[in-house]
Amino acid sequence: MRGLSPRFTPAAGLLFLATLTSVASAQGAKTSGPAPKPFSYNYTVETKAAAAMDVSHLDPVQMRAIYAARRKRVLESMPEGAMLIFSVDENQPRHLEYQVPQSENHDFEFLTGLAGLDSYDSALLIIPAEDGPRVVLYTSGNPEAIKVATGIEDVRAYAKMEEDFSIAITTYRDWRITQIRRWPVPAALAKQWSSGARALYVNYPRFPRLGQPEPTRFAFFATLQHYSPALQLRDSAEVMDPIRELHDAYDLACLRRAVQITGDGIVEGMRLARPGLTESQIMEVLDFVYRYHGATLGFPTEAQETPIPPQRVIRQVPEGYIAFVSRSADVPIVAGGVMHVDTGASFLDHSSDIQRIAPVDGHFTPEQRKVYEAALKVQKSVIEAIKPGAKWWDLHNLAVKILHDEGGYDQYYKYGIGHFVGMEVHDEGDYEKPMLPGMAMAIEQGVVLPGGVHMQLEDNVIVTETGHDWVSQSIPIEPDDVEKMMQTSSSFVGFASKPWPPAVVK
Repeated sequence: MRGLSPRFTPAAGLLFLATLTSVASAQGAKTSGPAPKPFSYNYTVETKAAAAMDVSHLDPVQMRAIYAARRKRVLESMPEGAMLIFSVDENQPRHLEYQVPQSENHDFEFLTGLAGLDSYDSALLIIPAEDGPRVVLYTSGNPEAIKVATGIEDVRAYAKMEEDFSIAITTYRDWRITQIRRWPVPAALAKQWSSGARALYVNYPRFPRLGQPEPTRFAFFATLQHYSPALQLRDSAEVMDPIRELHDAYDLACLRRAVQITGDGIVEGMRLARPGLTESQIMEVLDFVYRYHGATLGFPTEAQETPIPPQRVIRQVPEGYIAFVSRSADVPIVAGGVMHVDTGASFLDHSSDIQRIAPVDGHFTPEQRKVYEAALKVQKSVIEAIKPGAKWWDLHNLAVKILHDEGGYDQYYKYGIGHFVGMEVHDEGDYEKPMLPGMAMAIEQGVVLPGGVHMQLEDNVIVTETGHDWVSQSIPIEPDDVEKMMQTSSSFVGFASKPWPPAVVK
């Protein structure tokens, strides 16, 4: 979405520079460290485990083992220093990319399994060491209950973190044996810093907004560097992103379930779409189906008719304000158009992202089918090219070439070819490096004719060891299957047919 740019006055420029100075001071001298080291991951093992996992009835023992394996990958990958991951509430609500309130907390949740109230005012400390790594969880909850929930042995009160770091920044060569025995965690951290770089990986916002309130953890970062100027603060994303890029069994099982639920919502919503109902009503059906199945929204759902009816007012939404303005309108659907949905259920904080098209009257017109089949040809060709070693730009260029060959549709190409999916609908990932088994992505493209129909498709795909798994292929996409879907009534037809307001019984 294109945002609205305010006029940049000299006074605004001075305020902007002051904000930069303030943020830089709060963050301290954030530096980049050596590249992360390889970590253990086997897609074949993970996908086999995912197939045997029942995400509707999670095994607590199995889940504790999954989070322990994730922390082990961090320990393997971290090149030096230690890592401190804070739990984060939504203190910068209009991030560029984040679509759900808990986005900022996903790294903490990824490593602990804690979310919501259980993660409030918490932090995870990970210290590699030759004599045995240490993992410490600071919590504002009940330490014993959190210990049982996470399987982390060393769980401490959140207030204890300040004391531990105050002790740890003392140079290790000054430590007496008595102190080493008395304070084993601060001693381990001080020793780690004395044996190599004095580095601490911390979770900065991935998409900061300079005009929004600063994250409260910045003050703690600044205090650490004030008392220990040699301390190098590094962005934990350098280590975390490659790990989150390759999905483990729990990720894979949750992503598949999220796609399945999204498909159920799309089918029910599309079958209900007919002249007289509104885009908003179709959107609400999709969202209800997600919640009925125990999911939430990976991002705000869009249900939109194309060509856009003349009575529909398109409001431009500034970047970052997607949650403030509905993506669907309260105007009646008209005959002859097609319904487009851009939607994704989030199951256990793992988001799908699907786009589908269906004719409101049940059948594509010849012109609609021609454009739809061009878009589908691109979608199939791009997905077919996904395999280990494939590159994003190659997929993008392939889409542009086919759109051009199909009739010059490349001039109306609205998207890049796609993005990673995972705990975020636009998840962490490096778009410059070749694809690897275990990566999950949304492939999106389409033909957007000015003043005409928008034939936009999006699917979720997982890279396998030999190629790819088109996870969302079962959601009707072939034109004949889409038309067949529209011939069956939605479960919501009876409900939607009731008059409103209801008749008064006398």
